[in-house]
Amino acid sequence: MLGSLADRKGRKYALVLSVSLMCFGSLIIACAPGYAVIGDWAPALLLFARILQGFSIGGEYGSSATYLSEMATRNRRGYYSSFQYVTIVLGQILALGFADAVATLSFEQ
Repeated sequence: MLGSLADRKGRKYALVLSVSLMCFGSLIIACAPGYAVIGDWAPALLLFARILQGFSIGGEYGSSATYLSEMATRNRRGYYSSFQYVTIVLGQILALGFADAVATLSFEQ
């Protein structure tokens, strides 16, 4: 859905919308009351927020990949387009290292 919107209204518009939806989903997760307060609506609200985030990342991923390849010079398209994939893997590796460090420090105490 966001891909066709990006084709019609532009990549920048779609990327801003995608980031805004991601922020809104994260805000819902941060501010959602617990089960004790709203009962069965609490997990439903969290599920809605995660679906919103998933929808957002689906639109952002395709739009940003297309944007990177369109904005790069002809002989550097592969190089610039690869940044998206490389940074995803690097982010996962950094998160794994951080989680490992936290787990190691918590077990030592």
